[in-house]
Amino acid sequence: MKRIALLLPILLIFIFITAMSYEYHGPEVELITFINKERQANGIPPLSFNWEVTRLARYKSEEMVNHGLFDHESLVYGNPAQLLDSFHIEYSHAGANIAMGHETPQDVLSAWSSSPGHKANIFNPNFSSAGVGLSYDNDDIPYWTIILVD
Repeated sequence: MKRIALLLPILLIFIFITAMSYEYHGPEVELITFINKERQANGIPPLSFNWEVTRLARYKSEEMVNHGLFDHESLVYGNPAQLLDSFHIEYSHAGANIAMGHETPQDVLSAWSSSPGHKANIFNPNFSSAGVGLSYDNDDIPYWTIILVD
C-alpha cells in the first residue's frame, strides 16, 4: 500500500506532463486550423488549441452518439458553461457549436459559416481558445463539438 502511495504522485505528474506536451493531429486540429484561417482573414486573433476543453468536447460528442441525441444541452452536464464548471475549467466567456453528418472539417466549417448563430460563435473575438471533439456512431456518422472559451 505504501508503494502505491509513493507511485501515485509520480504517475499524476507523468500524466500531466504527457498531456501538456502531446501534439494533437487529425480532424479536430484541422477544424481549428481552418477556423483560425477564417478568423485571421477577418482580423480576429486565432484560437489556441486547449487540450482540457478538447477532452470535454469529446465527452459531449460521445454523449450525443451514445444517447442518440443531437442537442447543445448535455444530459449529464447541461449547457457548455455548466460542463466547464463541472470540470473546474476557468473561463470568462463560453460557447459551443455542434454538427452531425459532416464528413470533413471543411464541411463542418462551411455549415457553421452558413448559420448566423454558429458563425457568431466561431468569429467571436472574446474567445481565445477552443477544444474540438469528434465521435462516430455505429453507422460512421460523425458528431462534432467545438467548445470555445476565454
